[in-house]
Amino acid sequence: MSQEFEGPGVSGNQDRPGAGPAPLNVNPNGTVQVKPAKPWYVRYGFSLALFALLLVLIAWLLIRQQQADKLPDLGAAPDFTYQDIDGKDVSMSSLDGKVRLVYFFFTNCPDVCPPTTFMLSQVQDKFKAEGEFGKNVDIVSVTIDPVRDTPEALRVFGDKFHADYTGWKFLRGDEAETADLASKYGLLAVKDADGFFSHANLIVLVDKKGRMRDQILPESSQVPNSATADDVYAKVKKLM
Repeated sequence: MSQEFEGPGVSGNQDRPGAGPAPLNVNPNGTVQVKPAKPWYVRYGFSLALFALLLVLIAWLLIRQQQADKLPDLGAAPDFTYQDIDGKDVSMSSLDGKVRLVYFFFTNCPDVCPPTTFMLSQVQDKFKAEGEFGKNVDIVSVTIDPVRDTPEALRVFGDKFHADYTGWKFLRGDEAETADLASKYGLLAVKDADGFFSHANLIVLVDKKGRMRDQILPESSQVPNSATADDVYAKVKKLM
């Protein structure tokens, strides 16, 4: 229903506090017809729809980012029991509750093992600074050459990289068994007829529940996009 007022120039919003000026139409008889304002949901519906669409898009992007950051589950880390440099038995399952970096190596390695071990020492130091190393994070270095890598040789090697043995386990077991164990972790470790060892230069990331979550290619492999100490640190942090 239209409202009519005598005389031009009369404000049509006197009885609508807070409303903006209503459009005025002058009838042929000189009266003023006030058009009622459109409901707010009509006036702002398009803007609200765009805003809702933007919120949905942001939520979708956040979910995609979380999925991209999530590390895959590669299966249960095979359990084993080997001796540390003090001759004590250490099992993989006994370290459950901690995130672990597992590396198969040998001390006489002429190329990748020393720089990879140095990188692991950098990761160690980052977590030591936070009070997490040995408490929530461990490094497990397993020799594939236990004949030459005696407990004394392992300690000398570890000392070169200021290893903190409260959280860094240098372990040795049977040579053939260790080669088989490495294959169960998805790695290659072989000895040729001349007694030379070859192995995959990968670090296996194991979560607190004993699940393998990644195989990390360290920068010592000199391959594009390989991992630095900061990269390894970030991956461990995701599982803490």
